[in-house]
Amino acid sequence: MQLTELSIIIPVRNIEREIQGILSSVAAQTAGHETEFIIVDMGSTDQTVLEAVQTIKEQKLRGFVIQNGDGAVSAALNTGMQKSGGEYITFIFARRLYRNFIHGYLDTAARTSADFIYGSVTEADSAAAERRLLGRPLQQENGIESMKKILRGMLPVDISAILVRRSMILGKRIRFFDHCEHGYAEEFVYRCLLSANSIAQSPTVLKRDVSMELKRGKQKAIGKAIFQHTDAMLRILDHVKAGSQEGPELTALLEQNKIPQTIMDGVDIMLREGAQYNAVRAVLRAGGYDKLLVTGRHTSPALKRRVKLWQFFPWLYKAK
Repeated sequence: MQLTELSIIIPVRNIEREIQGILSSVAAQTAGHETEFIIVDMGSTDQTVLEAVQTIKEQKLRGFVIQNGDGAVSAALNTGMQKSGGEYITFIFARRLYRNFIHGYLDTAARTSADFIYGSVTEADSAAAERRLLGRPLQQENGIESMKKILRGMLPVDISAILVRRSMILGKRIRFFDHCEHGYAEEFVYRCLLSANSIAQSPTVLKRDVSMELKRGKQKAIGKAIFQHTDAMLRILDHVKAGSQEGPELTALLEQNKIPQTIMDGVDIMLREGAQYNAVRAVLRAGGYDKLLVTGRHTSPALKRRVKLWQFFPWLYKAK
């Protein structure tokens, strides 16, 4: 019996018109690979479940649909991981699709046996990744250094285009934070990077498949729930501090740049949604976020200006 190479987890809600195209597109990327499709429905009120089941049957895909109730995406992803059986896992989201990346990622996995694989953004990135793969011994990346690059804006890693070894997730008990709707994806990526024994960049250049992406639907107001993102980064900070090898630099990058940035981004969202300055400041005080607006040598100049203006002249502050 051939082992399952890849579990593809797809959280869905009310995408009856798009699900067939999405499954067809992803199935084309996995031709020749033993793959299972796990569609996790989050309380659809249309024919999404029926369309998904019919598409799986018509295209002779190996997979199934789970009805997970009207919960958060993070909970749906956890359910999908629990039901998965592949050596690797990837996540597909209807609102952010990439084309023709899976085959290249699986090739990188076969060449490196890495726990965590991400893609290239430019042709220069691709060439550098290929050189690393050709090195003897293979030049694999360090999770701590990769995370530092992400925090400095030097390395874009998108959860919509990663490959993660399932045994690592189970062994390290890595999960998405249930009921978290903002920041859960970034938190998961960081936990994987800090837990991975080996990380590899695939030479595959990522290209969005905008023609297939879900575009319709008005997003509801976020409000103070946006600070769940800050809470997620605080959990990562606690994780880093509990480690024995991360060192002070990663801690400083989180405390002086990433966390203040997520707070100020939350301020901007609430202001754009029409919240008054005093109401936003009250939310920050109630959550203790105002005390986390700390800047230092790891803070970008632009972020320093935003923080200082908000702290001392909030009535002059304009949301980005």
